[in-house]
Amino acid sequence: MSKIALITGANKGIGFETARQLAASGGVHVVLAARDRAKGVDAALKLQAEGLDVEALTLDVTDAASVAAAVKEIDEQAGKASDRRRNIAAEVPDDLLALYDQIRKSRSVGAAALRAGRCEGCHLSLNTVDLNVIRASAPDEVVRCEECRRILVRTPESGL
Repeated sequence: MSKIALITGANKGIGFETARQLAASGGVHVVLAARDRAKGVDAALKLQAEGLDVEALTLDVTDAASVAAAVKEIDEQAGKASDRRRNIAAEVPDDLLALYDQIRKSRSVGAAALRAGRCEGCHLSLNTVDLNVIRASAPDEVVRCEECRRILVRTPESGL
């Protein structure tokens, strides 16, 4: 599971840039908290357009009811995500799940997207030779980043 960071005042200025940089670092799901829902959603959409793993949350830290509502929403989302992960993990072969868990123990994140020829785990672009090996691999073959050794998840955005 990736780490989750909640950043308040994230719809503009330093909060927005902090959210951008943290999300770009990989392995962190960023929750952009803002008092104004529309501004928070707009900020999240901008960062999502950059391919970053972010979402908006309405939160006024000076209002106890707002804080309680935000905590409840985060708990509900975490429960739903846990259920989805459990269902997906049930379909993953045991040997692949074991490899993933082994990598997570040393790297905190066991798999990373391959996006535009770049490993989103270590944020390095793969060289032409490695990309050609991945292109030639069967779709169900497990491929790993030669730099960080994370499992690479291939998608239409992989640039292959």
